[in-house]
Amino acid sequence: MHYKTLFILILYVFTPLLLTSQESQRKSSFTTFKESLTMPLDGRVDYSYVDYENSSDQFKNINKFEISNLIYQIRGSLNPNISIHFRTVFDSNLVNSSNILDNIQCASVNYLTSNEHWLFKAGRFIMSVGTVEQLYNGSDVYVYSVAGNNFGVFKTGFNVQYITNDRQRIGFQVVNADDDLDESQFTYNVNWMGHLFDNKIQTYMSLSTSDKIGDMDMPYGINLGVRWNLQRLKIDTDFAMVKNMANFYRGGEYISVPIKVEYSWDHFRPYVKYIYNQVDFGSDGFKIPLEDGTSETLEFISIHSIIVALQYYPIKSRNLRFHLATSITSDRNISLLTPDPSVPNSRPGYNAKLQIMAGLRIRFDLIKGWN
Repeated sequence: MHYKTLFILILYVFTPLLLTSQESQRKSSFTTFKESLTMPLDGRVDYSYVDYENSSDQFKNINKFEISNLIYQIRGSLNPNISIHFRTVFDSNLVNSSNILDNIQCASVNYLTSNEHWLFKAGRFIMSVGTVEQLYNGSDVYVYSVAGNNFGVFKTGFNVQYITNDRQRIGFQVVNADDDLDESQFTYNVNWMGHLFDNKIQTYMSLSTSDKIGDMDMPYGINLGVRWNLQRLKIDTDFAMVKNMANFYRGGEYISVPIKVEYSWDHFRPYVKYIYNQVDFGSDGFKIPLEDGTSETLEFISIHSIIVALQYYPIKSRNLRFHLATSITSDRNISLLTPDPSVPNSRPGYNAKLQIMAGLRIRFDLIKGWN
């Protein structure tokens, strides 16, 4: 038989089989994606009363109803190895320097190896900051610490993580330091998310640094957290120390220590949270311009906050909650410690002398429904 004739015969026999196989794979991928697809919608509505010690143009007192959070997500798997994650809020239509809308918090493609030991992410994702406070859903936080508020966690870059047999996670990330500045500056983050004593103690740690700008000292972020799971009682203890990272005043060393104690009954989950915030600008200090044209030099500041929250879940799940929370902060406005309340990742209401929040939080899946 002529070689050309044999080749044509082979194509004639195997091409339909190959196309059938590809079509089968496409159907299998589509079925896998459809079955794994989730679209959770998470919203929180509050009556908010915010009283600053010294109201200003930037920090005005608030007395209104507001949507504190509205988060929409898409998660799905194309196969056992490849998945996608998309998450957005609805508070901005600006495009940042990563050519993505500011309100898109996550847009990543993830690859998990077949042995489930290596996880790779590319795109925009949540940076692994080693405090329990940064792991909370935003709808579950009424007041953040200064470090927790300003340390932006939604970053664009690359992530690699190793997962041990007992689910300890050790990772490295390189991301854009600030997606809203047209600077060639990266943040490098090493992290460990683990547990001890069969998850009775959950541990978190991260060490971060960024490329230097000018003659400033080397930027760093040290974050340590421990969650104590004592049956119905949960105690979250964090420590964060940050200097010269994005969203912080240059030259100031920031320390935040939030401690949260929560007790869970079937329907009631009250908690108390204490936050110690400190910033040290050194002997040269830092000049804050005032409205009357003068300035105030800050050298060392320490501030205490206490938050008391009563949360009621009429259904035995986290999908529906009524809450009443009050926050009192000592000494002065913490607004002096944040560069600008309009900075992305900043939460302007977190730093008031007195806050009262009363409202409703609801979460459900647009595909899977109420569960």
